[in-house]
Amino acid sequence: MKNSTTKLMIAAAVMAVAASAASAQTLKADVPFAFRTAKGTLAAGTYTISMDNVHRIVLIQSRTESAMLSPTTRLDSGTEADAKLVFSCGVSHCTLVQVWSGNGHAAYEFHSSKPDRDDDATQASLVEIRLHHDAD
Repeated sequence: MKNSTTKLMIAAAVMAVAASAASAQTLKADVPFAFRTAKGTLAAGTYTISMDNVHRIVLIQSRTESAMLSPTTRLDSGTEADAKLVFSCGVSHCTLVQVWSGNGHAAYEFHSSKPDRDDDATQASLVEIRLHHDAD
């Protein structure tokens, strides 16, 4: 009984997120490298990014992969005009650390995992990928 209740709660949450994501701002990015998120590693490719500011959820989807992310912090976007993804890149991998929707709207930060042993923190760099509005 408990298992079926849990499944129903998860299904309801997914439906709520999908419904609110449909009305959320949708942006698109071409990411030329594989990257890590809290939900796992995503391959290089074209992604649509939907930000639901009510439920504080960011949905990143390609044709073959997706990740539903919960930001750890809402950033003060101030007058930041550029919509972008920000990655922290070390020697062996890049990790998604921020999403900016642009024009002073929502900006979120994600928990960044500890660097691997072969990634020297002094060699880490931030890489920005510009987002554009999804014309579809």
